[in-house]
Amino acid sequence: MDKTSRVIHLGCYKIGGDNPPQLQTMITTPLSDIKKAKDEVMRVWEMGCPIVRSAIRSISELDALAELADHFPGALIADIHYDYRLALGALDTKVKGIRINPGNIGGEERVRAIVEKAKLQKDVAIRIGVNAGSLEEDILKKYGGPTGEALVESTLRWTNFFEKELNFFNFKVSAKSSSVTESVKACLAIRKASDVPIHAGITEAGGGRAGIIKSSAGMAILFHHNVVDTFRVSLTAPVEEELRVGFQILKSMGRLNAGGEIISCPTCGRTHGALFAFAHELEELFDKWQWWKYPSLKVAVMGCEVNGPGEARDADIGMALGHGTALYFEDGDVVKRFSSHREAFDFLVLAVKNRWNIL
Repeated sequence: MDKTSRVIHLGCYKIGGDNPPQLQTMITTPLSDIKKAKDEVMRVWEMGCPIVRSAIRSISELDALAELADHFPGALIADIHYDYRLALGALDTKVKGIRINPGNIGGEERVRAIVEKAKLQKDVAIRIGVNAGSLEEDILKKYGGPTGEALVESTLRWTNFFEKELNFFNFKVSAKSSSVTESVKACLAIRKASDVPIHAGITEAGGGRAGIIKSSAGMAILFHHNVVDTFRVSLTAPVEEELRVGFQILKSMGRLNAGGEIISCPTCGRTHGALFAFAHELEELFDKWQWWKYPSLKVAVMGCEVNGPGEARDADIGMALGHGTALYFEDGDVVKRFSSHREAFDFLVLAVKNRWNIL
């Protein structure tokens, strides 16, 4: 899609326009356990994600929110439902974002109060978070359920209210459903109608392989159409897993120029040795090293000495298993031969560590 979004400011981070899509996540620790919450946001920061969201459930948690915002080096977003006073209180802390769902926050006047206070801080952004579970009653009745069209109407209703009634533009929107089809439909329609930045995701995607596939399927379509300004991979999993999958989506969609990439053959009757085990072991090492933090490096693990180096010619380094032998190659050229598959794999791992300067 040719239409691009406008740029907004979330703390020191620019969202939208030509800026790279920004990955974010949400901590799972309640603010009542502030020590654990602080530990969790710092794990997020150390993994390379500078934007994180935290739920705030009651007025009694505002002091903890303030402490967390002081502690986190990046941009902390307060996630709020139902009680608009929580948003007003959060704006007295150092949070850089407020996420509200106007459908359950209590009407236009309460939304107006939040926006007017947010206007006083130039680097604080609001997200209008519309999802299938909390649409306005009149919209649900009109469409007979939380369809993509219903998500769009609710989102644009509040977008127009922010822009035309409140003269406020430092906000982004999200229109999420557990349905890939409806989420994609909604985001594409919103981008066509408005230049407001979009926070994308498939909500309630689930966990494990199914959740990863569902999230990846939806995000791939949205990235292809260039409508992702920020996004979260919403898995039933720890934040570390969400971020690993998120960085992998960025890499796979060509939106992350740095980082490692593993390619391996799909296997056939010519496959030799423990290819599955080697590929899995290398993947685990990449995750342990947090591959997205390092310079670009494409690494091949191939199961055939005949086609391996040729099929993986665009890899920077790689290995190909043969019958009682293994090849190590660089840029498609064989550099070293081994009589042991394990020795070849260990040499490949050492080569990766040397290139990335991992001790």
